[in-house]
Amino acid sequence: MIRAVGDAWLNYLAMCAGLGAPGTLQEIFRGYVGDRTSPERLPSDTVVTAGPITIGPGVGPVKMGPIKYAQWWADERGSLRPVELATVRLKNMVEVLSNWDSYVTDPTAIALRGATYLFDEDGETLYEYRSRGVLTYSETMARPLTFLAPYIGEEKARNPLGLPDTGEATAAARGRGVLKPAGRAMGLLAPVFRALNPVQASALGVDDDALAAARAEIDRAVGANHVVIYTYGLSPFSTETIALLDEAGVDYERIEIGPEWFLLGKEGSATRAALLEMTGQSSLPHVFIDGQHVGGLFTGSPSSGGAGLASLKESRESIFVSSPLAKMASR
Repeated sequence: MIRAVGDAWLNYLAMCAGLGAPGTLQEIFRGYVGDRTSPERLPSDTVVTAGPITIGPGVGPVKMGPIKYAQWWADERGSLRPVELATVRLKNMVEVLSNWDSYVTDPTAIALRGATYLFDEDGETLYEYRSRGVLTYSETMARPLTFLAPYIGEEKARNPLGLPDTGEATAAARGRGVLKPAGRAMGLLAPVFRALNPVQASALGVDDDALAAARAEIDRAVGANHVVIYTYGLSPFSTETIALLDEAGVDYERIEIGPEWFLLGKEGSATRAALLEMTGQSSLPHVFIDGQHVGGLFTGSPSSGGAGLASLKESRESIFVSSPLAKMASR
């Protein structure tokens, strides 16, 4: 019996490594990178605890002993976010291990592969799906219960938990993708950019009069427009922010201060220095809505809850209820 159980576990571990179990690694990978064709799987009030690890509520803060950090994608809604499915699996694993004797009455069956069967009241098979993988139990894993549509309806079969579901295609959504972690990483350089800002301004001859003139022009532009965005011409973050505003149908005034921070002239450097002085943010883009500084694409000011424009759009909530952002947040 010991040998039989040992063989079962060895087979199971090999299958988890993808040996003789096609689709297993792909499904594991999907659990960590997310899937925009799937609805959310983790309720926003769920807290998952596994030993010293605590995740939640939802896909929010993570604690690993003394280490604490916030998930970069916690503000995203409507689809399966990175590590969300992996967190659901962690939650299930904790439950199974806590009730091992009840759930695993035959340990030699641990290496059974994924399958789903549906029978009628007479025992006739209505649906059958078998997989050679460990985690794959449906032909449509993004929405695994679609085979139940004839019995429970299309809507419930596509999203049985009733969690947010945008039904997005796999195309990248504005404010997501590789720019998001890149933006977070750039935030680590904020102290360096803040230190270089006055050095550059001084080197280009920006004096107190030039700085005062730049502040006055910023006040004028912000006061004259509902939405103002200060950008660099070559910055992908600026380009993405403009695309996000365009996608939402928001009218805005765009002010480009130069190609990039290291290619600014005296006037652009003065504007950059004034923006830092006025907002505390050294990076561009800068977005102002109804006179309030929202921040950039992924970095926000205190008035926006430190969220940034992409996060405000994702949350579908805004403190700027009367502004064009409310229109954008409702989309």
